[in-house]
Amino acid sequence: MQKPLKIIVPIDFSSYSIETLEFAFGLRKLFPATWVLHHVVASGEVESFANLGGEPLEIRKRRISEAEAGLKKEAERRRAEHPGIHIECRVTAGIPFKEICRLADEENAGLIVIGTHGRTGLSHLLIGSTAERVVQHASCPVLSIKPRIL
Repeated sequence: MQKPLKIIVPIDFSSYSIETLEFAFGLRKLFPATWVLHHVVASGEVESFANLGGEPLEIRKRRISEAEAGLKKEAERRRAEHPGIHIECRVTAGIPFKEICRLADEENAGLIVIGTHGRTGLSHLLIGSTAERVVQHASCPVLSIKPRIL
């Protein structure tokens, strides 16, 4: 029997990433897989929220806890829709593209399925593209999905 492929699916809880997640789960019809839902609490977010009150460590812990709860909810929903599907959840903190690539290496992933936000022009230049950086730096294949949501 073929060993299940480990697929990392980065989630930022936007409509884009949820649509990408739906696409990724569609791959279950093609081959056995274990899905690893991954959220990165971006480093810069913690510093920007520090002005709202509380200590940065406190805020980081809260953001990580919220992300864990959100991933757990997504995983439970998918398990209810697809009994027997194997889903794991991971939350890390740092620079998103680096954390996604690091987790893929750590988990010995066979594939990363990542959505793009479709930014262009100045927005793309200023914000950059996490998906683009993952494609450039990942040690495994990356499937970049441009969701239909506009």
